[in-house]
Parts: sequence; structure tokens; C-alpha cells
Amino acid sequence: MKETAVEPTLPCWHCAANVTVRALFCHECGTIQPPGEVDPFTRLGLTAQFELDISAIDRQLAGFARILAPARFLDKGDKAVTLAAAHRVVREQAAATLRDPACRARALLTLANAAPVQPVNGGTWELDIIAAPDQTARARATTQVKDAMAAELRLLLDAFRLGNLTLAATRLSRVEAMALAVAAARRLG
Repeated sequence: MKETAVEPTLPCWHCAANVTVRALFCHECGTIQPPGEVDPFTRLGLTAQFELDISAIDRQLAGFARILAPARFLDKGDKAVTLAAAHRVVREQAAATLRDPACRARALLTLANAAPVQPVNGGTWELDIIAAPDQTARARATTQVKDAMAAELRLLLDAFRLGNLTLAATRLSRVEAMALAVAAARRLG
């Protein structure tokens, strides 16, 4: 017999009934709830997978925007207005996370308890950019890092398709380090 996971609940701030952490509204009194601690996929009602259609993210976000429109809460009191605004913010953040392939990969690996430590710098890619003797050489090195990052993102997709989370974590670390190197190049000008 397969066990089903019990979804965590919190008490409704208004009536104290148990409400699942992903619920927008209390199941008993219908009052809007504070945003719960959930992953970005759950937040937008999407399947947790690396390959996502960006238009699906946008559709989900638009649907929640209609449900959480400020005008719908004006007669519900200040707390309801504030909570609806908080929901809009966390959903925008979730959408931003899922639109970015590296952030989406980190979210997936975090769900699987397989996320690597985030790099603190751009490693050898950053050193190559910084060591470039002039602006032209720096621009060329930055372009090479961007090209390598695009290739690494394709390999990251392959790792997820294979279900190899260890490889995906390695690829993600490389992508994140390359992104830090590109950011360092921008700061150098």
C-alpha cells in the first residue's frame, strides 16, 4: 500500500481552522492566508521539472494575479489587502526563479536535497576575464565564458533528462560560477 504524504497545515489567522501551507484561502472561513513556505513550483501550481514552458509560468502568474487583484480585497480590510499583496510578491519571485534555468535547477536540486554549495566567485573564468590585458581581450574572454555557459546549460538539461542529480549539481555549480564571472566582467566595465 502506497503512503501519501500529509501536507503540512497552519492555523487560519482568522478562525484557527487548519489550512494547508499552499492554500490562498482558509477552507473553513474563506479568509485569505499569509503566503506559506513552499517551493516555487508549488507556489505557481506547476510540476517540479527542469523543462518548463515559460508561457505556462506566465499563464499561472496571470491567473493568480486575477485572483489576488487589489480591488478584490478593498472591502476585506487592511490585513487582507496586505496579505494579497504579499501573495503577489512571492508569486512574482517564484516566476522569476522558474524563468531562470539556473535558479530553476537550484530549486529542483534543493527539493531533492541534492543542491550544491553556491560558488562564491567565478573561479578560473573570472580570473581569465580579470587577467585580460585590455578591454578588447576582456570582451572576448567574457564572450567565451557566455558561450561556455550556454553549452553548460544544455548539459544541465541533459543531466536532468537522465535523472542524474549528481551530474546536474556539478553542471549547476559551473553555470553559477560562470554567471559570477560574467557579473564580475560587467563591474570591470
